[in-house]
Amino acid sequence: DVVLYQQDLSPPCAKIRAFLKYYSVPFKTVKGRHPTSDYKKIPVLELNGRQINDSHIILTSLAPVLSGTPITAEERSWEKKLTFEFLPAFEVELAGNGDDISDLFGFGDGWQRALVGVLTPLLGGFLGSVFKGRYPNMDLPSSRYGVEFREALADRPFFHGEKPGPVDLSLYGTYAAFSEKKCRTAESFLRESNLQDWHNRMVQQVPSILES
Repeated sequence: DVVLYQQDLSPPCAKIRAFLKYYSVPFKTVKGRHPTSDYKKIPVLELNGRQINDSHIILTSLAPVLSGTPITAEERSWEKKLTFEFLPAFEVELAGNGDDISDLFGFGDGWQRALVGVLTPLLGGFLGSVFKGRYPNMDLPSSRYGVEFREALADRPFFHGEKPGPVDLSLYGTYAAFSEKKCRTAESFLRESNLQDWHNRMVQQVPSILES
């Protein structure tokens, strides 16, 4: 049995869902933290009774098994960059976008949305300061990583060639749930990175990140 302890709109959790879905691994999701574990973050993957913590460790542990090929040094470098630089940069931008936060929490055009519009730039700035201390190599905007990824694609349809692989899935899974929700942050990332064609190909491979 494969159980993912997670939240639907957590970028690292969505990344693992994309990974499992693409490789057709049956799994069930449980919202929230693992109830009996000392590890208090998400995601946590429980695989036949074995617990694996942290999206970076989950992906790098399972990728060789599910893809059938070892992770190369280049792929490992990209996964580290996407996890510890792109992901926090994207979260900072999302937290600072009042319209996205209002839409995600179902706030209409009333006072709640107006208040969120005032507070989210402060939240984004605070989160950026915290994350910069935690992830010193993180830079804004998040699209700088998208541009670098687009250059690495060259003329290939996917990073790994004719089919997606762990690096494609790591990038796509991080933002795709918010793209499904029509978040402006995700739309800006794709537009500024010139990754819309690649994104459309990924949607064909993993149609929905939100559906378990």
